[in-house]
Amino acid sequence: MGHIRQLSENLANKIAAGEVVERPASVIKELTENSIDAKAKSITILVEQGGTSKMCVIDDGIGMNRADALLCFSRHATSKIVDENDLFNITTLGFRGEAIPSIASISVFTLETNNGEENTKVEYEFGKRKNVSSVAMNRGTKITVERIFQNVPARLKYMKSINAEFAAIYSYVERLALAHPEISFTLIHDHKTIFKTNGRNNLLEVISEIYGIPVAKNMIHVDFGNEEFHVAGYISKIDTSRSSKNHIVTLVNHRYVKNMKTINTINEVYRRYLADKRYPIAVLEIDVDPYLVDVNVHPAKLEVRFSKETELKELLLKGLEEALSKKNLTYKPSTRETEKASFKPSLAQMTIPLDEVFEEVKEEPVIETVHEEMPVYEPEKVEIKESPKEEPLKPIKEKIKVIGQTRGTYILGENERGFYIIDQHAAQERINYEYFLNKFSHPDLSIQPMIIPLTFEYPESECLVIDEHKGLLEEVGIHLESFGRHSYIVRGLPLWMKNIDEKIFIDEMIQEVLNNQSVDIVAMQEHAIATLACKASVKGNTYLTTQDMQTIIDNLMRCDNPYVCPHGRPTIIFYSDYELEKLFKRVVV
Repeated sequence: MGHIRQLSENLANKIAAGEVVERPASVIKELTENSIDAKAKSITILVEQGGTSKMCVIDDGIGMNRADALLCFSRHATSKIVDENDLFNITTLGFRGEAIPSIASISVFTLETNNGEENTKVEYEFGKRKNVSSVAMNRGTKITVERIFQNVPARLKYMKSINAEFAAIYSYVERLALAHPEISFTLIHDHKTIFKTNGRNNLLEVISEIYGIPVAKNMIHVDFGNEEFHVAGYISKIDTSRSSKNHIVTLVNHRYVKNMKTINTINEVYRRYLADKRYPIAVLEIDVDPYLVDVNVHPAKLEVRFSKETELKELLLKGLEEALSKKNLTYKPSTRETEKASFKPSLAQMTIPLDEVFEEVKEEPVIETVHEEMPVYEPEKVEIKESPKEEPLKPIKEKIKVIGQTRGTYILGENERGFYIIDQHAAQERINYEYFLNKFSHPDLSIQPMIIPLTFEYPESECLVIDEHKGLLEEVGIHLESFGRHSYIVRGLPLWMKNIDEKIFIDEMIQEVLNNQSVDIVAMQEHAIATLACKASVKGNTYLTTQDMQTIIDNLMRCDNPYVCPHGRPTIIFYSDYELEKLFKRVVV
């Protein structure tokens, strides 16, 4: 007798459930996406005890006839795929035909449906059909799932707390609502309505429902594209950030997905605006020809793969940077009431440690900004070891007149629009940073011999890669000379590498070659440049002349990004005349 045997249908479904159904949130995901595919305009999700005891999804979609209601419990039975060509042109959320039989194999499962002509009720208990009958109901579908994983103890023991399981459900429903603002979603937990959207197809209203009105007011609308991709949605201004990447939501053809290359590209744009480990809020819908995206690379369809990822990255970098550059992002202080209103955590967000939650309340007031274009920066001469060439200064579009200084740290200024407070150290950090960045982006490749050469050692397998791409390093003035089987020696350095720890920096460039087969000097130097700019800047508690203060302000107003220092702290705070009058109770509205 042979050792290979055919698995039973029920056992095969349980194995499939292990891939498709990880936790109660997976059930809600699969069933709700089926409702969306069924053209529902209203979807209600009822959950008890975080989904561990009962879940129910009710929609007003097209429903099913009795034959389809019975057939949908068979594996790989789907209305969305006909032949292999359809795999490369998928426009629905579900398509494998695994969800319903998989969920039914590990739960008590009840399907009630009405297609307008025929109604059906099908009941399953842990993979076995128990009853088929008729039911009185409106057009649509209602699916109830109870006692999940009760017949799979090994999976049941990995269930988390009720709050943790419901938080995962809540988080996914929020993302579905962002992907489909045209659908009304209602989430009810233990008989209490927790989350509800109106289905008016207004994405900003959904963002407001999730994050609160002040955050929604502080979002920037974006809309750009090329022949392959169209990107639209909202990104936060630089004074609204979070401590996690989880608030960067990427949607592809109305499907919520996690595409880390896209998320990292968004963060790359914000890197020059935000402090370390701070991330924007973003909701971006990427429309693309289905033939250019593969959604069949993950069992739960949470990941996608683009055939033109480089083109998409370039489009995002250009489009998002342009959107931010058009906004005046000067910080404006808000009242304590506004700060409290700006923070609206959902239960899903409460999975963040409490110290981070309260940190966001303290550090992240939502601040309105002034919409006026700022000038491009052209730096003045700054004292370093090597004197730069004198370059003409561009005109200042927003002139701020110095009126004083306080605490030897803050410059006070004014113009016809209102009152300004400038952090002199942060401002000069930004000025110096952009000056050094410009210098290093056009490096002097003249070589200066070293008295003591630098030596680098790597495994022979890595040396093979380094040898193949040594030309990339030579383009930026780094000449590696082989020195035995595992070593290289550097006998001279380009002049642009002054004021930098050369050995560490060259090793970082070599690692960049090994990992990415490329060298981006400017990106790698950002931290070094920020440190250099800080050391070269005037410190706090330093009293300056009026002329020195005016020079700092004027040069700040010429910067590409005058709003924050290289570390993400604000350089300038603005009070309008109205805000000053309100502070002194001259106005009450």
